[in-house]
Amino acid sequence: MCASLLSSPESGRLVAEGATLTVQFVSRIWNALAGDRRLMVWSVVCGLVFTALGIIPPLLIRQMLIWIRDPSVAGSFWVLGSLVAVIYLFRGVFRYLYGLCSHIAAYRTLHRLSLAVYRHLQKMSPAYLNRRHSGNLVARTMGDVAAIEDYIAHGIPESMLAVVIPVTMSVVLLVINWQLALVALAPLPVIAVLVYVIARRTRNMWRGVRSRFAEVSGRIQDHLGGLAVIQSFRAEAAMAKRVEAESLEYRDRIIHANRWSLVPSGVIESASGAGLVLIIWAGGWITTDPNATSGLKVDIADLVVFLLYLGQIVLPFLRLANLTDTLQKARASADRVFELLDTPADIVDREGATVPENPSWSIGFENVSFGYSEDAVVLREVSFRVNEGETVALVGATGVGKTTACHLLSRFYEPDAGVVKLGDVDVAAVPLSWLRDQIALVSQDVFLLAGTIRENLLLGREGVSDERLEEAVRVSGSDEFVAELVDGLETVVGERGIRLSGGQKQRIALCRALLKDAPVLVLDEATSAVDGATESRIKQALRRATQGRTVLVVAHRLSTITSADRIVVLESGRVVETGTYEEMSAADGPFARLCRVREDVEW
Repeated sequence: MCASLLSSPESGRLVAEGATLTVQFVSRIWNALAGDRRLMVWSVVCGLVFTALGIIPPLLIRQMLIWIRDPSVAGSFWVLGSLVAVIYLFRGVFRYLYGLCSHIAAYRTLHRLSLAVYRHLQKMSPAYLNRRHSGNLVARTMGDVAAIEDYIAHGIPESMLAVVIPVTMSVVLLVINWQLALVALAPLPVIAVLVYVIARRTRNMWRGVRSRFAEVSGRIQDHLGGLAVIQSFRAEAAMAKRVEAESLEYRDRIIHANRWSLVPSGVIESASGAGLVLIIWAGGWITTDPNATSGLKVDIADLVVFLLYLGQIVLPFLRLANLTDTLQKARASADRVFELLDTPADIVDREGATVPENPSWSIGFENVSFGYSEDAVVLREVSFRVNEGETVALVGATGVGKTTACHLLSRFYEPDAGVVKLGDVDVAAVPLSWLRDQIALVSQDVFLLAGTIRENLLLGREGVSDERLEEAVRVSGSDEFVAELVDGLETVVGERGIRLSGGQKQRIALCRALLKDAPVLVLDEATSAVDGATESRIKQALRRATQGRTVLVVAHRLSTITSADRIVVLESGRVVETGTYEEMSAADGPFARLCRVREDVEW
């Protein structure tokens, strides 16, 4: 099998292709080391010194043998022995420094890459994130980035030593006796190429292994997040079977990859004695007589050096081969991380985006069409306007695009056609950061961090005074339940706010929006999870909080929209009616028909 790998035409292509990819990969790693390149260079320098010191002891043994053979030229054996001791002492010091420097550089790079991936993900649009499994993205952010540390800490130094040690020892052997060196070193190039070709073949296998690991991690993360639902439906066995099926595929792939990854170490171990075999076969032509007229003249001291070097020359290859699976996992993980970092954000500041000199806070949709895919068109030529300081409610059946319209305003998505305006300016013509600073969003799906209530309220607003915080808590109606908590604002809410009720979470979200103090307020069914009494209190608070603000309300309850200045009715992704509550209730239109369904309409 190994012979066919070397002789096949494909192996040449693999070597050439692999060399190009390796150069690209090393270039990316070098860029990732920015800030710690000097430390990595020191690691390489210490590794070179460590290597050079390892070459000297066999030469000193050679000198000892010469002295034993000819005592007349002998020096001090004590000095020679002390020199060997000092060399090994320094070898230990430089081996420590070489490993320490590479690991420090690796861990610092791990820190930077983790932050880079996280910050890059923060720039991605909801459309990108919705197309990908959150568990897969978490695996790339932490698992794959952590695997790169193995390559920097071990792969780079060991790869360097795998080149430097054999080359240096080969040069020394050629200088001592070039004829014997050619015999002894003949297997070395074959071993190097064979290991490289096999390692290249396993790279794609490990990429598949890392992808499957991310899928298994994502599946488990999903199930743990919805464990209460799974338990309530008694679906534990079915979910366990799904995890088992994906875990079995992961197991099979990693076993297959290891079958190939372990081949190089076996090949090197078998081939490590090839040079020694060749020297023994050449024994009939070797002579230690310096006056001989035929045969291969070899000094016995030189022969000892050859034998010692041959035992060491393949050790770097063997260490590298033993790290093959670790390094291939790191290479595959690095490919996945760099692939993610190379994915451009689809919603960014357009060229020439500027902050308006005299901004106004009206909202305008002009012939806006949008679909999450070609088969899922949500909005069709939607046009409506919210004047500055006005409150407008969007109503309609579930799935007509009310929440989508709110997301288009914040530019979480780009419209397929038409223009969304804030004031008289296209939202795509202003800086994204400025646009989102002007809009406070209260979503129906409230997201809370796994911290305290205070930390969630001060999200992005850490400099807010205690007086302003207390006022927002009072206005949002959060003071009622916060006062009943033992730790008050320091109460830990749990993951996604699991320790709070739906109404409590929505009041915290409303309080957070009030603290942002943005001129535009978007309420996406902000009172859907509260009872009637709490809703009445929040509505009173909103009347005070929305004064002077432009407000876009998404509502399902009739009671939520009666106080709106105007109402926009959506049906099948189109605006079918616009007007005040009184006007549309009196008319026999879509809104009036919905109101007649029952007293408290819900869409």
